[in-house]
Amino acid sequence: MRELSNREIFLSIDTDSKNIWNEYTDDERTQIIKKKFWLLNRYISLVNGKRDSQEWAVIATNELYNKNWAVISKHYKLLWQLLCCTHDVKRKTRSHGWIPLKKKGSSDTKTKFLLDLYPNKKQDEVELLANISTKAELQQLAQDLGYEKRDVKF
Repeated sequence: MRELSNREIFLSIDTDSKNIWNEYTDDERTQIIKKKFWLLNRYISLVNGKRDSQEWAVIATNELYNKNWAVISKHYKLLWQLLCCTHDVKRKTRSHGWIPLKKKGSSDTKTKFLLDLYPNKKQDEVELLANISTKAELQQLAQDLGYEKRDVKF
């Protein structure tokens, strides 16, 4: 079984090769279906280059590919064709980047302290509380709960 590379897939999408889906073997289609469709969304929407190319990549991906994802997510050939529609008018290969997932957690000491204090609260609620609380208020809260002043630094 031949492993499809991301580069090969990007080339097909960038050159508007909608019909290549029919030329792929069942194994190659399965590779795209199982591991690549969701990832392709993140790669295709980020293009290195001029601003108008970058904007087009985001708009085309959102309007053509992401819209109604839940309804069409099992129609693999249609998903492939919609991805191919995100190409630019030149139909030349573009340099695609990766949009990393948002990191969970925070490196902010106030947020870490509050997460330890309120483990059942949602992340965004704790971050909001950390943003609206002053350092003095949190130090007072820590002292009221029995923390030593030297143990709590903000």
